[in-house]
Amino acid sequence: MIIEQNQHRLLWRFQKSLWGVLLISITLIPFSLFLCLLGLVLQRADYPGIIAVVSGCVILGIVLYTIINDTEITTYTFDKVKNSLLWERRNRFKIVHTKSVEFPCHLISGIEIEDVSGSEGGIAFYPRLILASISWRFILKSNGSHESAVSLAKTIAQFLDIPYFASKSEAPTSTLDMKIMANREPGQSSWQYLENEVELLRQQLDDHPHDPDIHQDLGISLYYLNRWIHRKEAITHLQQAERLFESTEDSDRAAIARVMAALVSWNY
Repeated sequence: MIIEQNQHRLLWRFQKSLWGVLLISITLIPFSLFLCLLGLVLQRADYPGIIAVVSGCVILGIVLYTIINDTEITTYTFDKVKNSLLWERRNRFKIVHTKSVEFPCHLISGIEIEDVSGSEGGIAFYPRLILASISWRFILKSNGSHESAVSLAKTIAQFLDIPYFASKSEAPTSTLDMKIMANREPGQSSWQYLENEVELLRQQLDDHPHDPDIHQDLGISLYYLNRWIHRKEAITHLQQAERLFESTEDSDRAAIARVMAALVSWNY
């Protein structure tokens, strides 16, 4: 919900209800501990209890991950005086440390609505900010309703005086998508193109190790090729791009690389 809104500051905070977390905790944690205990008892009685122990540990791990994820508080502070957006993530129970990233508001070139398939088959809607220069997107957390997403998107667009794109087709295409559409061979999938692009960028980096654009492009391509396998390498290249842009005093592009590195590390 919007906590503060005036001509200088807009503060948006999102946090899930604790009721669902409490329900999961009350029901699944005792059940997972029971399975682990049952497995240990069966092991001592010369019966194979390893399946029960493993199942209990897996369920407990999933429950703890869900609790940590669902008790996160996300805050977005748009400040016109400082010309900055401060994005903070912290846990209610301080299980994890606060994570944050800050960058200039003028690097936000627009906002649109993204529809995402929900876990139960429904559709959820979220505002999505568009970064200048590369038109990279990132979703703002909200409750998933279309009305809420549109209301928040319009509020942010009015506050920052940026375009609100009611239709994604009207929004600018990301530089990565433009490269894929322009250079992909007939019959070649996006995945195959990215795989070839990564190899090409790695070769270019061997000849130009201090080129920030190559580091940035390689980081983005690695992330979209496979975010689970290449995430750490992608972060490394984006952080190097940030340092190299800073060395050339290109503060805007350094800030873009910084926010991308943060979002990749957060798996956005």
